[in-house]
Amino acid sequence: MKQLSEAQLQENWDKLIQVIKDTFEDGSERREKLLKMYHDLEDRMIMAPASGKEEFHYCHVGGYVEHVLHVVDTARKISDTYEASGGYKSWTDEEVVFSALHHDLGKVGDLNDEYYVPQDNDWRRKTLGEVYTHNTDIPNMRVPDRALFLLQHYGVKCNVNETLAIKLADGLYDDSSQYYLKVFDSSRSLKNHLPLIIHWADHMASTVEFDEWKRGDEDEKEEMESKIENIKNVTVSKDKQNGVPQEHEDPVLEDKHKDLFDELFGDKS
Repeated sequence: MKQLSEAQLQENWDKLIQVIKDTFEDGSERREKLLKMYHDLEDRMIMAPASGKEEFHYCHVGGYVEHVLHVVDTARKISDTYEASGGYKSWTDEEVVFSALHHDLGKVGDLNDEYYVPQDNDWRRKTLGEVYTHNTDIPNMRVPDRALFLLQHYGVKCNVNETLAIKLADGLYDDSSQYYLKVFDSSRSLKNHLPLIIHWADHMASTVEFDEWKRGDEDEKEEMESKIENIKNVTVSKDKQNGVPQEHEDPVLEDKHKDLFDELFGDKS
């Protein structure tokens, strides 16, 4: 599982705050209220994962901020691509960034407690890959609903475009989105495609993050196999005639063997 250093956690947090400062007008009410919210939730936001299972996107400490930054960057690019492809861009860059920033805000938790807590069931961790589980001590709310609640609690206003973009970020993967997205009357279809931009960005970022996890898992396996092969190559030689083991004549080779063995199987505590 991916692990971020303390320096990386801080660097990602600084990037997130800088996005807010760069996007929203200096001295504006919205900017100041957002900074207040982020200041209050900072400790939890920095540490929060983006999901609860290893194979899902960024299931690690600091994964939430990392994922949000990824979605913001992807949403900007998709918005530009949509316009360059001939689409009518009926939203602002600020709306894109605001919606991307807060599409998963509900995963931070409520005003007092986190949304994800470590899974303490060994069977579920090992068999299902559940690193985290939902905190049942907080009110049961959908992630978009909790996101909108937190924003309104801090007095951060959302326009209609942003509200729908946050609510529909999961697209048709969320059954409740069908009311908005699966309509057969053009008069009831979306008047603005920002929700699709955010959904596409979230889906693309999550898919890339899954691939990153999968490649990392395969790389780790290959690295382990390579180390084991190295041990085989420097292990104590056998007498080819009678099978009696004999010590290596090269003490440096013996030290290399010991170092590799300790690295793989030594005390990890």
